Amino acid sequence: MIAAALRWLYHSVVPLVVRRTLRLTRFTASRRARAGLWRRTGGRVAAGPFRGLRLQATTAGDCEAPVLLGSYECETHEWLEREVARSWATVVNVGSNSGFYSSGLALRLPRAIVYAFEMDDALRAETAKSADTNGVAGRVHALGTANPVALAALPITGALVVCDCEGCERDLLDPALVPWLARSAILVELHDFAAAGATDTIRTRFLPTHDIAIVEQGPRDVSAWAVRAGIDVRDAAILSEEPRHWNGAVLPGRWMLLSPRAMP
Repeated sequence: MIAAALRWLYHSVVPLVVRRTLRLTRFTASRRARAGLWRRTGGRVAAGPFRGLRLQATTAGDCEAPVLLGSYECETHEWLEREVARSWATVVNVGSNSGFYSSGLALRLPRAIVYAFEMDDALRAETAKSADTNGVAGRVHALGTANPVALAALPITGALVVCDCEGCERDLLDPALVPWLARSAILVELHDFAAAGATDTIRTRFLPTHDIAIVEQGPRDVSAWAVRAGIDVRDAAILSEEPRHWNGAVLPGRWMLLSPRAMP
């Protein structure tokens, strides 16, 4: 009732020309676009490799806009689709956060076992909840902090690996310590600003066994995302924005894609 009264007061007192101006502010436009897409999808990812994945956010405002749209980390989508087509039997997700990749890949690979490592207790619970919500709980194992010993102990010979661990990738992705990595496909977000030399160190370790590419975050094809999600181009432009923050700075995303020359 209070909200309705405030809306009535807003529309009664604020002139139409001012309301239109306010509606076009980035914050208001982003809120409106996110809420509209949320209603359209019922809180599921609208497009991209994990289309249909049910998100754990309880309202549109709680979720990341690119995640809801499906454009999140779209620079890696083509590579990811190729690896999904290989029908990997195992997925290892280091830094699972709230379960986007662990549940998404469990849905795309319906026979795969997923090992999801997350050091934060609350986020690890979200990973497990996401798996349950999306009907893949029996195949997603929500585990604690990843380290070389824990990774090497997994009963596997190779995996599709997605790693986003804020600089720890330099210490974790080492086939000398974790032998099955030599026969794994690896998508790793690079954080040289947090772990100096991470890119060169990882690349050197895997040059004998993998084809390696590095991709940088670039502008989104908003027209294509608008079509995929069935929304207005202006909304797609807003929703696909993906700033990345580190210690007060905004930095572009950067990933290394490692494709093994030998499968397990």
